Amino acid sequence: MMGELMANWFSARILLAGFIILFAALLLFLVVGNLRQNTTEAVLEIIRPDADLAMQKINYTETQDGQRKWSVQADSATHDLEGNTALVHKVRVVIYNQKDGDIIISAQEGSFDINGGIVTLHGNVILENLNGQSIMTEDLVFVDGQNLLKSENKVQLVSPDLELSGVGFRYNLEHKRLKLLSSVEARYRGVLSLP
Repeated sequence: MMGELMANWFSARILLAGFIILFAALLLFLVVGNLRQNTTEAVLEIIRPDADLAMQKINYTETQDGQRKWSVQADSATHDLEGNTALVHKVRVVIYNQKDGDIIISAQEGSFDINGGIVTLHGNVILENLNGQSIMTEDLVFVDGQNLLKSENKVQLVSPDLELSGVGFRYNLEHKRLKLLSSVEARYRGVLSLP
């Protein structure tokens, strides 16, 4: 009887040990398989050979008297320290305005002159505000010192009731004054009532 109990206990230990070894082998197989599948990715797809610094996920904010004026956010950037400029990719510029609401600008790429406070954007540039108005163009320049947004290219302005198109525009941020430069066309989608 004692011999039978010892034999059952011994076979249960062997069975448990075999299960543990099998489980450890399975875990090792899964870990090694996942390590082989995860290949390393390049940190930056575009690195200029003359760049002094390459970064991912940048966020630069300009302040005045403790208040945020504007910021540049980008997925990646290369920076030239001598010229103090950065080339940015997948860009988002926010011009802060507590009174009238922020202006948000997105673009595929651009350049950013830190000393001059000039942001030049290229490729599917979309400017939006909280009132549902948007401006679309291929190139846009923001000049901080002049509180100015400008473009020389074809531009389309869309609001809930009005659509404007033209070539070139200037928008004075301080005075909220927009000027289309040439080839202006307008489409009014609201209800027009004449006296």
